[in-house]
Amino acid sequence: MTTYAHDPVASTIVACWPTGDGAVAHRAARVPRTLDHSLARRTATALSALSRHLWAAYADQAAHEIDPAELAAAVRHPNQPVGDLLRVMEDGCAETAHLLGRIVARAPGRAFRDAVVADVRAETDAVLDADDGVLTGRSAQAVVHPRCDAPAEQLLVAHSLLHDDPLGPPAIVTSVEPNAAAVATLRWLRASAALVAERVGHAVADVVALAEAIGHEDLAVARHVLCTLAGVAEEEVVLDLFQEAVLARQGWFVVCPEQAPHPEQGHRAVSTVLDPLDPASCLLDGLVRGLHGCFRVWLDDVVTREGPGTDPRLVGATRIAELRRLYAEEVRRSIGAGR
Repeated sequence: MTTYAHDPVASTIVACWPTGDGAVAHRAARVPRTLDHSLARRTATALSALSRHLWAAYADQAAHEIDPAELAAAVRHPNQPVGDLLRVMEDGCAETAHLLGRIVARAPGRAFRDAVVADVRAETDAVLDADDGVLTGRSAQAVVHPRCDAPAEQLLVAHSLLHDDPLGPPAIVTSVEPNAAAVATLRWLRASAALVAERVGHAVADVVALAEAIGHEDLAVARHVLCTLAGVAEEEVVLDLFQEAVLARQGWFVVCPEQAPHPEQGHRAVSTVLDPLDPASCLLDGLVRGLHGCFRVWLDDVVTREGPGTDPRLVGATRIAELRRLYAEEVRRSIGAGR
């Protein structure tokens, strides 16, 4: 979602949204100098709440129910109190737009209200563009809002990116719907792990352990999807992981770093390996790190066979690039063979 804030020094409302590899900010509106700072902050809060509703509709695949003109009209001409009575809209998104309109109506002149309406329209258009599969510009923030399915066209884009770079190109995080990106990346990770396991003569679980030892890092996500959830369809794995993270974020269960030693009889300990506050980025980062971990194990095996006792870190950049190309070709063949 887009988060808004009041900059009292510059006297502006600033909008900031995520893109998968960082955040983008821009000036949404210039605040009248005579407007009380508390009203400016309330404007920013209402804008943030409206964005939250819009992107929740996108994630729930209900973006088609959004009426941009109706929301803009609600901000321009909000329901106002009549005596002690105020009409409250049943729809939370529409009511937030009316609340925003009542706040900006207290600003002098029309420029501030017009700027706020324009930004609401831009945010709405971004959500609708994302719903159509266009993840550029402002709609790129869709990459942090996983949906319950992986659109076929987005899966094709993800597989194409991974075919070009089996180690996970940056664009897989910044330009593909996260569910589709995760499903495709998991497919390539499983193929890579199986390929490396066959080469080194160990089980996939051992490949993960070797990758962790060589890279001195914890590959919790890769270990979970390759070992604990081995044999489960990619689409089901990704959906379950996202659902667990969302439930944790909503407080349905407590996230524990370790399993309880003696769970109560008849109850299952529920946990998530993802960051509940940012499950999409966490899952993709974990899968891509798994891809790199597989390559490290493969590289270590190749270098060791060529020269026993050789440290892979001391191999020249040219040779590393050559081996990386060779590895990429092997992974592509593995995918092509349906491994």
